[in-house]
Amino acid sequence: MSVTAEERTERFRQLWSSGQSYQRIATTEVLVSELLVREVDVHHGERVLDVAAGTGNTALAAARRGASVVASDFAPVLLEVAQRRAAAEELAIETEVADAQQLPFADDSFDVVLSTFGAMHAADHERTAAELVRVCRPGGRLGLVAWSPDGLLPRFGRAMAPYVAAPPPGPNPLQWGDPAYCQQLFGDRVTSVRSTVRTHEFVAASARAQVELMRADLPPWRAIFGTLEPEQREAMTASLAAVFDDANEAKDGTLLARSPYLELIAEVR
Repeated sequence: MSVTAEERTERFRQLWSSGQSYQRIATTEVLVSELLVREVDVHHGERVLDVAAGTGNTALAAARRGASVVASDFAPVLLEVAQRRAAAEELAIETEVADAQQLPFADDSFDVVLSTFGAMHAADHERTAAELVRVCRPGGRLGLVAWSPDGLLPRFGRAMAPYVAAPPPGPNPLQWGDPAYCQQLFGDRVTSVRSTVRTHEFVAASARAQVELMRADLPPWRAIFGTLEPEQREAMTASLAAVFDDANEAKDGTLLARSPYLELIAEVR
């Protein structure tokens, strides 16, 4: 059964608007955002858009550098957390409920457009890429972060496969982690493209503790686990923990597992 991009988007919107906490996971990815805004060279006073901002990691990183920041996301509950975090740090950010595939901003509105593990999940990759470029002024910069296709995420998918239905046909978010694919998406609309592969560290008391965190606070995982019987939940938890155990570099019984991600920076023509 085919599913349209609009249907996929609405399902994902509902998933991330469930009202459940995501912040415990977001806090583990703060360094990713700080590195991105540094490499994009966000300046004081620049107008910055964070697309699919979630709870605001990248928006706040840009605001700490004195930028004028708008955080956009299609899930209002996530933006509410971003605003509370900004208030706690005495930072000023604007928020806007928006779909990355149809941004409600005029052409050339921003000096810098960023997205960290966000735009990659939009259902229509071509529309999303076009929107990111459209709202960024000529000579402005794009800064994107996406999980690499050879990291832990595809291993999670294989560990889950025996317990869940196959996802509907559609583009794979992990394609954004391939520099060649991104170059194809943006084409000659960007120049001075720089691609850097970095690593994110999953650090926890144990592999199982990390799975339990993601099971509780990562909306897609929470939804999948919610469809399973208790025996299946336990079996899938064990399978996912085995993925972390296999990648574990810690020698003291805790977890330290690294997974690569792509940091892509480009200038808009």
